Parts: sequence; C-alpha cells; structure tokens
Amino acid sequence: MKNILKGLILALLPGVVFALHGKIVFYDGTYVVGKVTKVDESSVHIVPIGLDTAEGVLVGNIDSLKVENGMVPVVNSSVKYFYQNGEFMANDSDWMDEYDDFKYNEYTSLQEEYNYKEVKKDNINFWSLSIIGGFPVFRYPSLDAVTSQDKTRLRPNFGFNFQSPFFPVGALDLSGCIRLMTFGIYDHPEMGNIDALQLAFGTSADFKPIFYFLPKNLHLNVDFGVSQSVGLKVEPKSQYDGEASYGGFGFYTGFSFDYHFDDLPIALKLFGQNQVVPQGIPFPDKKTGFVSTGISIVVALRRHSS
Repeated sequence: MKNILKGLILALLPGVVFALHGKIVFYDGTYVVGKVTKVDESSVHIVPIGLDTAEGVLVGNIDSLKVENGMVPVVNSSVKYFYQNGEFMANDSDWMDEYDDFKYNEYTSLQEEYNYKEVKKDNINFWSLSIIGGFPVFRYPSLDAVTSQDKTRLRPNFGFNFQSPFFPVGALDLSGCIRLMTFGIYDHPEMGNIDALQLAFGTSADFKPIFYFLPKNLHLNVDFGVSQSVGLKVEPKSQYDGEASYGGFGFYTGFSFDYHFDDLPIALKLFGQNQVVPQGIPFPDKKTGFVSTGISIVVALRRHSS
C-alpha cells in the first residue's frame, strides 16, 4: 500500500510543483481558470479552480491559452509551445500554422521573462488641453467705419482648448472641443472699445488617414464650430440708450498643422481661423469678423508608463 501511495505522489508531484496559473478561452467566449500542468500536441491539462485533479481539454476547442508569465502557448487551436515539468519547448513542426507568422526561440525556460509590447497610442488618442495664442491679421471691412480714416485695432487672442480623443468616422478622424478665448475691438469710430470673451463648441477633422504621405508626426486638421461671445468691457463712441452691452452668436472655420513629438505628450499647433462675431453698438444685430493666426501648445492627458 505504501508503495502504491508513493508511486501516486511521485507521479503527481511534477504537475503540482511546476504548474502555472493560466486561462483557457473557448471560441464561444467562455473560459476556464486554473493551474496548467501540461501542454501537448492534442490537449491542455489544467486543474480548474476548486478541483484537485487535472482535466484534459482538447486543443481543437481552445481559442487561446495564456499563462501567468505572459506566454500564449495555444492560439486558434494551434500549439505554439509545449509545456511539461516547468519547461517550454517551441513547436517547430506546427502544421496548423498556415502562414508561419510566429517567431519562437528554440528553448524557453520557466524562469525566462516573456514581455509583451502593447500597441502604442498616439497623442490624438487621448484627451488634451491646449493654450492658445493668436493675433488677427485681417479684419472685415465692417470694422472700419466709412465716416473716418481711423483704423480699428484688434487685440491678440488668448485662451484654452479642451479636446476629446479622435475617433475614426469614414475616411477621417473626428474630435470635439470646448474653447474659451478672448478678443478685442479697439478705436472703432462708432463701436468704440470692446473686450470680449468667447465660448465655442467645435469639431476638428484630421485628414491624416487620407494624406498618409505626410511626415509621420504631422497632421492636417480642419476646424469649425459655433460660438457665443459676451462683452467684458464695452465703451461705445456712438449715441445709445440704456446700458452698453455686447454679445451674441457667431461661428468659426479654420485649419491647422499639428506636429506631435515622439515619446512626449506634447504637440505644437500652427493655426489660421476665420472668426465671425457680433458687431457692437450701434449695430448689435449684425455680424463682423476677423482672420487670426497663431500657435497652440497641446498637452495630451496621458499617464506616463516606463
């Protein structure tokens, strides 16, 4: 009797000592988790959680097998590595691997670390925050009154932009954004001086999937959206009744060239935009506008991992 027990213990000992935690996934999405004791040509031997003995699972029913050290011995019912007594051996005669697209070492020990490299995401796949700095280079004729030779001055534009990740939509990648930006109209013969704050909701379309031949880090974007402007300081020069105010709806269109730095969560955006904004007193129901150009520093809100 003792000899029988000793024989059973010796037979089971290698499987217990050298077992690896693993997960078998079947084609219907179900899975089994337990200790993998052996992988051979036809089956995977695993001790499911809650049981004491190993069960054999036919390789033909297995979508994938992944073990605790990161290795995947079985993929699509194809055995890539044999496993027994704590050692992996590459299956170099895998006749089921039609395309022979797996690369193996001749021999991999249990102690050897096996690292997987996840697909690296670009900055455009993350939420981002940017600082905007621009300067008007062209103004609509309505900003110059016909009764005066004085030239209207436009203040520089400063603000922040909060943008969502880009998602593929058809042939383009699209992203939504919320932006706060300042602008100012000064020395207008009738509207006087206006300092304003603009809240805009917009969309950016990245043409990189179409213009794939552009340099890797360079993206061409087209931007458009709607805006609401409100006056922070309003000092009209024309006669008016009541309290001076400024505000109303507008819209913007534009484009930008974005350069994303390798291995850094930072991008530089060179942009040009056409801003359509409300006029001030005495023409609050009409629109005017200007074209500005500038630069933005974009920071991708991504967690760094070494």
